[in-house]
Amino acid sequence: MRYLYALISLFLLLAANAAAGSFTANMDVNTYVNANNVNQSYEGSSLLWVTSVNGSPLNETYLSFVNLFGSQSIFNSGQIKSATLTLNAAKVNKTGMVTAYFLHGATFDNANWNDKGEYNTNVTSTPVAIEKEGNYVLDVTPLIRKAVETCTEGCPYTIVLVAEGEASVGFTSSRASSENKPALEYTTEE
Repeated sequence: MRYLYALISLFLLLAANAAAGSFTANMDVNTYVNANNVNQSYEGSSLLWVTSVNGSPLNETYLSFVNLFGSQSIFNSGQIKSATLTLNAAKVNKTGMVTAYFLHGATFDNANWNDKGEYNTNVTSTPVAIEKEGNYVLDVTPLIRKAVETCTEGCPYTIVLVAEGEASVGFTSSRASSENKPALEYTTEE
């Protein structure tokens, strides 16, 4: 009988861990790359630039995150209810649209245009219009679902920010004060 109680207790403990929750992802690296300086790394910058000229990206920002899904009991992409990426536009040289894309794997702090990872153009956020300085929230639910689907345990993932048209925006990097850092948060279903 004790074993039955122990088994029931273990089941209830596991069920409690699978309940809905809110999580903040741990960022590993945040940097940008520049098409005019193909070998330059910008990991130490206080601003993360996202720029496009005539519809072609000039600067792309890479936000690499630590994968903790398994330790958070997230084993199925359907468990992700919603995910948001909050960014602070500290400098807006030209207004325009910015879209987030999914990249499987880590981005290293020495990333440059020549060795940047290729993001998945089929897994995107809804574009957000950057019109002035301030905070912006992107719905990145499809990206986080893809991250869970791709790898639950151990492998990192990256969110890539790309401008459209003629936009040129400098987002605050993780070197900023805590309220202005990029923040990725996601919630799970029960």
